[in-house]
Amino acid sequence: MRSQKTLLDYHRELLDKISQADARVFRKELRKAFRRLLPEERELLKQWFRSACVCKRPQEQRVTVPVRRA
Repeated sequence: MRSQKTLLDYHRELLDKISQADARVFRKELRKAFRRLLPEERELLKQWFRSACVCKRPQEQRVTVPVRRA
């Protein structure tokens, strides 16, 4: 039996794959992930984004994503 991947894991994997390819698509998918995730998962995604994902890009290529507060 295959273990189910959480939505957070799915978005991390997807974002990791496209982070090197296209900044515009990356921002779009990151916003989509924030809309779909629970608040606790959003915090975990933010931590992942700051530690794992952003470090792969030089400073001038880093993507900032505005987060709307509800």
